[in-house]
Amino acid sequence: MNLYDLHSKPETLKGYHQRFKVPELAYQEAINRVSSSYLGVSVVTNRGERFPDLEPAIAKSAEWAVKYAYTVIGGRFPEGEAAIAIVPHWAFQYALNVIRGRFPEGEPVIAKSPEWAVKYARHVLKKRWRKAEPVIATDLDVWGRRYEDEFNVTFLNGKVIK
Repeated sequence: MNLYDLHSKPETLKGYHQRFKVPELAYQEAINRVSSSYLGVSVVTNRGERFPDLEPAIAKSAEWAVKYAYTVIGGRFPEGEAAIAIVPHWAFQYALNVIRGRFPEGEPVIAKSPEWAVKYARHVLKKRWRKAEPVIATDLDVWGRRYEDEFNVTFLNGKVIK
């Protein structure tokens, strides 16, 4: 919720003129600019637009950069990729939902997380991800077992034996 929208004179509130330096508020402004509202439901109607005045703030946050790329731009957001590439969850989401393919810049951080490495292998690569297997094998309670089932392999002592 943007409290500035609820105030009768938001320009008198502290921080009003700096509000678009906050990634979430900049993203919300971008959504407002590309959306139409009908019966209280907001619908993105102008996907593909870019907002250079908002992008520096949005690019600082992996979450808001991915959401901006997907919802507003409808494609890659190179200015936000540095922030995206350091958070496994958002690097995976960016690869899956925005790029719809590999995101090499995010692979090193994704490969450090058993959960996101398995999801990346399954949903993005759609094949075994040998580079991440040593990390995946450290979590045989959940993600290692899912990987074994998905790709018909067996881990033993951190290595694939089948």
